[in-house]
Amino acid sequence: MGLQVGDTDVAGKAERRRSVTETFASWALEGMYPSDADRAYAHAYVDGNMTLDEIIAETLEPYRDR
Repeated sequence: MGLQVGDTDVAGKAERRRSVTETFASWALEGMYPSDADRAYAHAYVDGNMTLDEIIAETLEPYRDR
């Protein structure tokens, strides 16, 4: 069963938060830090308001049809 928009179960939210925390920590080890947009997407993902597929699609949209 995949993440559904509005998925706010406690275990799912904790797993999403752990995933985001680990990702941002990995970036920091490489000297990279999240932008304001990255943090906004992370909050939306952790809260269950956006899926990863939606975030990817929205991020890539400005580069389509170039």
